[in-house]
Amino acid sequence: MQRKSWAGAAAIGVLLAGCGGSDIGGTSQPDSGAVPLATTADALRELGNTIAAVRLVQTPLPGACSSGSDVITGPASKSRAFVYYSPFTGSVVYETHNYSACAQSSNATTLDGLLEAGATADSAYAYAVRGSPTAVLLVRSSGVDGSGTAVSIAQSLVGTIETHTISGTQSEVRSGLQTKKQQTPTSGSSATYQNLFAVGVNGPTFDVLSDSSGNGGNGSESIAGSYNYNSTVCSGGTALAATPSALLLTPSSDGSYRYATGGALTVSAGANSVTYAFSASGATLSGSVSGSLSSSEVQQAFGTGSGC
Repeated sequence: MQRKSWAGAAAIGVLLAGCGGSDIGGTSQPDSGAVPLATTADALRELGNTIAAVRLVQTPLPGACSSGSDVITGPASKSRAFVYYSPFTGSVVYETHNYSACAQSSNATTLDGLLEAGATADSAYAYAVRGSPTAVLLVRSSGVDGSGTAVSIAQSLVGTIETHTISGTQSEVRSGLQTKKQQTPTSGSSATYQNLFAVGVNGPTFDVLSDSSGNGGNGSESIAGSYNYNSTVCSGGTALAATPSALLLTPSSDGSYRYATGGALTVSAGANSVTYAFSASGATLSGSVSGSLSSSEVQQAFGTGSGC
């Protein structure tokens, strides 16, 4: 993937610094220090966090509301500079959505806030801007935490995702996006878990190039970009992920996710870096961490899509 200017992602950092409000808006920033990369546990954690970054930039657009409201402005046309694909500028057709308690029947979530999305006439370039300079897009849901306790989940999103469809099988996503997630027991009022996670903010965008024809039709992904985070269970920090060779993906036994069984990933943080060489039996580690991850550990990281 061709690397690009930091300018667009840095602008998102400025936007994020101005976000606030009484919800879980983004005034706080994740830790900017280097994440630790010295042990096998560190390597497993950062594999999960890299996949969390990939999932974040691949966040799909919402569907229609089954209840609540979605006040739509548009469709309208304008000229838009795709700053993550500079110098490309194109005419787009776009809509602005103002959600209020908008229930999504497809994934049992509820939306509040703003989203603008559009694309060029040939759909070769598309974008989505979640939130605004003064507010976030808030996603609410429910679930069960690791101890089996029923929890209410609130997740804020603010930032931009731009997509370039290269061919019938290849598309690239570039993003500067931040999210904040809180879990609160349904029987309580205080959050028991919080996670701040940002990709491509105050640095190069986080890029994922997907090819659905890769690995015999199972798909492949190439990754490049920075992420940073902290959470209730991890002190966090900043890392840079890149794939020296594309990740060759294989479906899980239940088909709910895909995990790497070929290719290589390098995660760098400060003076340390670890390279994962994937195979059907797991991943061999080299660099600041040596050893291996089993296939079940690799599948755990790709399946949960979170290291913290």
